[in-house]
Amino acid sequence: MANEAYFSIQLKASKAGGQVGQSTSGRSDMTGGDMVQATQTIGTTSELVDFGDITGAPQFVMIQNLDDTNFIELGGDSGLTVFKLQIPAGQSSIFSPSSGTLYAKADTADVRILTVAIEA
Repeated sequence: MANEAYFSIQLKASKAGGQVGQSTSGRSDMTGGDMVQATQTIGTTSELVDFGDITGAPQFVMIQNLDDTNFIELGGDSGLTVFKLQIPAGQSSIFSPSSGTLYAKADTADVRILTVAIEA
């Protein structure tokens, strides 16, 4: 089959009479068949994000921070220095990681995240 993976992103803002907005979407083929949707508790020390049976870099990953207060940080190494992405409380991010290794760390207290990942 073709075009099994689909994403849609929209960002809009409006203030003081001005506004901006952009949306994009796309489809792509999956060479593998593994997908994961799971919650995970992330502590205040760096730990691996669980991609289930997906081996290698997932094609797409969405991380949603389910906490009401604390942010999480994501990175490509345990020290979170290879790349660093911060997801505030209650927010989400979608991206295509360059490897199958993704680390996460909570800010002040344990944070629950929702991960959706699709194999390339």
